[in-house]
Amino acid sequence: MNEEAQPETGEKTRKPSLIAYQVRDGKDGDSYWDRVGIAWSNRDGGFTVQLHSIPLDGRIVLTKPKSNG
Repeated sequence: MNEEAQPETGEKTRKPSLIAYQVRDGKDGDSYWDRVGIAWSNRDGGFTVQLHSIPLDGRIVLTKPKSNG
C-alpha cells in the first residue's frame, strides 16, 4: 500500500494509484490533456475516484503517476 505519514498530524495518507485526465481531440489532430482528478485502488479491486472538475466533453483517462526519481 502506498502510505506516508503527514508531519503535521502523524496520520497516514495513501498516495493516489492513478491520475485522472480529461482528453480532448483538437481539430489539428493533437490531443489535449487536462488533469481533473485522482483515484485510489480499493481492497476489493475497484477504485475510488475523486474528480476536481467534471468534463463536459472528451473522455477521462486514468494513468499511473510518474515516479519522481
